[in-house]
Amino acid sequence: MSEFSSWRKKMVTGESAGRSRKSVWFDICHTPQYNFYKNFIIRLAEEGHVVYLTVLDRGKMPLIVRKELAAYPAIKIYVIGRHRLAKWSAIVDANLIRIVKLFLWSLDKRIDIAYSNAFLSSVIGRVRGFHSYTFDDDPQTFDFRPKIWFSKISHYCLYELPPGYVLSSKVKVLPALKEWAYLAPNVFTPDRIFLDKYKLHPKEYFFVREVSVGTVNYTGQHVGAVMGIASKIPHGRKVLLSLEDKSTKERYPEDWILLEEPVEGIHSLIYYSCALISSGDSMAREAALLGVPSYYLGIRYDMPANRAASRLGILHNRKSMDFEEWIGRFKAKQDYAGEQERARDTINHLFIDVNEYMYSFVDELDNRKSNNGFHS
Repeated sequence: MSEFSSWRKKMVTGESAGRSRKSVWFDICHTPQYNFYKNFIIRLAEEGHVVYLTVLDRGKMPLIVRKELAAYPAIKIYVIGRHRLAKWSAIVDANLIRIVKLFLWSLDKRIDIAYSNAFLSSVIGRVRGFHSYTFDDDPQTFDFRPKIWFSKISHYCLYELPPGYVLSSKVKVLPALKEWAYLAPNVFTPDRIFLDKYKLHPKEYFFVREVSVGTVNYTGQHVGAVMGIASKIPHGRKVLLSLEDKSTKERYPEDWILLEEPVEGIHSLIYYSCALISSGDSMAREAALLGVPSYYLGIRYDMPANRAASRLGILHNRKSMDFEEWIGRFKAKQDYAGEQERARDTINHLFIDVNEYMYSFVDELDNRKSNNGFHS
């Protein structure tokens, strides 16, 4: 991890103090991406920088973003493009049509630097002459190559590459998973108060997440993975259900507690659950990094970030353990608070601070200007 030592030193010695006001653009296409950048975005706003936030109209994400960032007038939020939770819409609406709309939107904006998990802002940055940095955790997506071609640096938060797994030399693998940007102990403290709304107590309930499979990332995954295991959850145990497609809610057990977005304290709800079951991998990784036993029902077992979460956290899937064997461990209530915090402390010593790493590029803007007068 020696390549990260120089920017770590800068953060410690306070070299970022007294910098000029910047205009920073974030392009967000999915709620997990918003979570990844949220603390960094708020920090920039609190320091007086202008923050442009373009948000794809997908699910409840615009509502969540506007509610959580309402206290920061320096953050200018624009909803551009849409995703109708269908594969064709992901390609046509969310990419082909949206890049034109984003380019037109950008024309009257001064932008010094851009961040995104997608590649559209990088294309626009290349045309307009500002640096754009991408951060992702899935090198198996269709936009892997465009990110390499157009971004200043294409980052992947994978902790480490699995043996024999080779990526382009233009990719920088960060020793962290992207969920750590908002779940690390220095940015997240669980609060039991969020359990009161649902009349729950720590470790007495399961947290269950069902994602919509109508996106490119879930190609090949069957609909309703959670429905297939609902009857196997121990009788009498409470269940919180996070359901992406609310139109299917009648198919799930009536006594499950349906969460309505935006969900306040969602990561505290995960933290205090006895276990998490998810058909999507993002929330399964979140639980693992929170020290919560989790089971991933999806099909992307071999995605590097998922393999890292399995090794570092308490994450299982159909390849590593049969679901019936896994769920059998939770027939009796368990209290593993000590083990949970030890797991998080271990991870905290292995991972870098991703928020500080991202901030270092904003910090470097002044250095470039003072050294050669370059305006990115």
